[in-house]
Amino acid sequence: MKDLFKSFLLFGLATAIEGLLGFMLLPIYTRRFTKIEYGVIDMVGVILGIATIFGVLQIETALQRYYYDSTGVRRKILTFNVFLFVFIASVLVSSILYFSAPILANLLLEDYKYQKIIRIACFQLPLINMNVLGLIVLRFEKENLKFFIIIIVKVLTSLLFVLLFVVYNKMGIQGVFFAQLLALLLSSSLLFGFIKKYVCFHYSLRVIKKTLVYSLPQIPARIGSILMSQANRFFMLSFLSLSAIGLYAVSLKLSSGIQLFYAAFVMAWRPFMFDKFKSENSKAIFSSVLPIISCVIFLLVCIICLFSQEIFALMTSKEFYEGHKYIGGLSLYFSLFLIKEVVDIGPVIKEKTKYLSYTFFFSLFVNFLSLYILIQLDGLRGVVFSLIISNLTLVILSWVVSNYLYPVPFNKGHFLMLFFPVFSLSIVSMFLETPFFVRMILVFFSMLFYLFSLIYFIKKYRSI
Repeated sequence: MKDLFKSFLLFGLATAIEGLLGFMLLPIYTRRFTKIEYGVIDMVGVILGIATIFGVLQIETALQRYYYDSTGVRRKILTFNVFLFVFIASVLVSSILYFSAPILANLLLEDYKYQKIIRIACFQLPLINMNVLGLIVLRFEKENLKFFIIIIVKVLTSLLFVLLFVVYNKMGIQGVFFAQLLALLLSSSLLFGFIKKYVCFHYSLRVIKKTLVYSLPQIPARIGSILMSQANRFFMLSFLSLSAIGLYAVSLKLSSGIQLFYAAFVMAWRPFMFDKFKSENSKAIFSSVLPIISCVIFLLVCIICLFSQEIFALMTSKEFYEGHKYIGGLSLYFSLFLIKEVVDIGPVIKEKTKYLSYTFFFSLFVNFLSLYILIQLDGLRGVVFSLIISNLTLVILSWVVSNYLYPVPFNKGHFLMLFFPVFSLSIVSMFLETPFFVRMILVFFSMLFYLFSLIYFIKKYRSI
């Protein structure tokens, strides 16, 4: 647990700094762009996010799975072949995206003039995917300082270029994507300099086949995951507007503190999980992590939920203020991904990754069905309800399937006890405007409940 905690703190600090960039840029964007323009920025990001799946093909999971199984030159050959395959696939997908830009601009952004923005963004795709692989190598090699330096460089250059292109030169939406591209180029150059000693330039078809056998069954799950979080934009385009997407995107950004927590945890959790799997008491260790993580993440969701009005007043302009009511529900939605990661051990450990796809696609079906119904009944609030419902479905299915493949004695009663308060607060906050003093009382009792629970479960872990 100490190794997990140390890694989590380091990666948490790094991802927090990277996430801080989004928060620093948000006041600039919400004051420089309208809701429609912010909606365009978000939609281009969605297009890029979906495209990256087909560039990386989940091979980064194979790199993580087999990294410690390989040593010396074999590990370097594994790393090189993963990088080579992902680079070729990413360039191919980028080319398709580049030439499809006019169609996508007209279909999704309702104006051909945005094709230039899509074309600028598509050059980011190979760099994004290569960055993902490079940072994995640094994490698994425990090059923590170099990992931290890469994040700092990326954040500082991104901020600098946004100030230069968006604020000073007033390049509008194009300036946003030029800034992202240049920051990626600089940080990628530094990253490749750091990891070159971990690569051996030797092509191996056998290695590529092995990684694909592990990773390809996960692609449907990854597609399901991205569609679950991103497909609601296409429903909003049909039933609402680009302006609604802009408002939703700002609410999503301000609730993404939980997503940063999740990203940091996953970076620390995978190496920890594969390492502890070899221990005799691995199942007891895994089961003890769930309530500890639940206490921390659910307390953070409660605090974000109860201070949503103040967060929006501080970070956005009045045009976006109504989005504060959605932060609690969106934060809860993000927190459930973390819970899913903890309970979904079986398919990863047993290399039965096809089950990841099964659970994601059933949850995706629930997401589409509930979204179609609820967005017409309750607008943006219906979108948030749909996300929570689909992620609850995902957690339950993952829990059941994982327990079938690799039984871990997770305590359902403890989890439900911790989940009920945060669920209640998140739902109520979407309907009621609560006075400040009432919210302060709720913050006090939330902290009391979750902190005492955290102390209790940490003591239980130490007794293992």
